[in-house]
Amino acid sequence: MKPSVQKKNFNFEAAFQQYKDPSNNLGWSALSAINDEDKFDILTNKVGDNYLQIGKSSEDREDVLERIVDSFTFIGAVFIVLGTGLGVLYARRALAPVRDLVTTIRRIETGDLSGRVPVDASRGEMRDLGDTFNRMIGTIENLVIMMRESLDNVAHDIRTPLTRIRAVAEDALVSKSPAPLVTALEDCAESATDISSLVDQLLSISEAEARTLILNTEQADIQKLIDEVVEIYDFVAQERKIGITKLEIGPGLTWNLDRKRVKQVLGNLLDNAVKFSPEGSTVIVTAERSARGLEISVADQGPGIPDGDLPRIWDRLFRGDRNRSTKGSGLGLAIVKAVVTAHGGAVEAVRQAPSGMKFTFWIAEL
Repeated sequence: MKPSVQKKNFNFEAAFQQYKDPSNNLGWSALSAINDEDKFDILTNKVGDNYLQIGKSSEDREDVLERIVDSFTFIGAVFIVLGTGLGVLYARRALAPVRDLVTTIRRIETGDLSGRVPVDASRGEMRDLGDTFNRMIGTIENLVIMMRESLDNVAHDIRTPLTRIRAVAEDALVSKSPAPLVTALEDCAESATDISSLVDQLLSISEAEARTLILNTEQADIQKLIDEVVEIYDFVAQERKIGITKLEIGPGLTWNLDRKRVKQVLGNLLDNAVKFSPEGSTVIVTAERSARGLEISVADQGPGIPDGDLPRIWDRLFRGDRNRSTKGSGLGLAIVKAVVTAHGGAVEAVRQAPSGMKFTFWIAEL
C-alpha cells in the first residue's frame, strides 16, 4: 500500500540553506510551506558516514488538533449554558428562604406579629436561621402581649385609687365641713400610698431585671427574720383558722443578704399561702442550708395553680382566672423572682399532692 503523497510548495531555497549541512540539524526540525500554515516535519539522523532525512507533513495532525479544539469549544459552550441555567435555578432555590424571611419581615412591619418564616426541614443553616427568627418573633410577640396586659392591669389598679381620691375629695368639698375634710384627706393619703407602692414595686422589678437593684446586705439571723414575717401574717391566719408552722430552721443559721427585701419575698409568699389556703389548713415554712445555698420554702394546702398558669405566674401583673376576684396587683411573685435573682438565687413553684403549692427559693452566698 503506497502512502498518499501530498504536494506542497515548500521554500526549497530556505530548506537548502537550513539543511546544506545536515550535521547541524540532527533530530526533528520543521520546514514551513510557502503561503501555507502547514509545516513539514523532518527527522535528520546520521547513519554511518551518511545522513538520513525523513519528512512528514503536519496537515493531518493539525486537522486532528483543530477537531479536538472545536469539540472542546462546543463542550465548553454547553457546560457554560448548563452551568448558568443550573446556577440560576440553584440560586433561586437557595434564596427562597431569604425571600420568605423578607416577606415575613414586611408583614411584621405592618404590626402583624403572628407572621412566621416557613421552615424546610431539609435545609441546614437556613433552617436554623428560620427557627431562630421564629423563636425571636415568638418571644417579642409574647412580650408585646404581656405589655398590653400589664398596661391594662396597671391602668385598672391605678384608676381605682384615683377614682376614689376624686370621689372623696369632691364629697368633702361639697360638704364644706372640717370633719369630712379630715376623713377625705386620710382616704386620699391612703390611696396615694397604694399608688406609690404599686409604682415602687414596678420600679424594683425593673431594676432587678436590669441588674441595677442595690442590695443593702448584712449578716442576718434567719430564725429571727422568719419569726418577724410570720408574726405579721399570723394574726390574719388565725382569723381564717389557718395555722403557720415553722420547721427545720437550724439554730444559729445566718446568711449575708438584704434583710428588708428577703422579708418582702417571704412576706409575699406567706400572703399568697394564707390568702388561698382553705379554713383549717396549715402553712409550713422551712429554712435550711443546702448545696445550693440558703433554702427557704413555703407550702400550703390550697387549690394550687393550674398547669397552664404555672409558666406565667412570675410575670409582672399576671393574675390567673381564679385570682381575678381576689384583691391584689399581680406583682407579688414577680417581685419574689426579681429579688431572689438579684441575690444570685432561683425560685420554683411545685404542685403538691393531693393539693396545694410549695414555693422554694435559694439564695447564694454574697
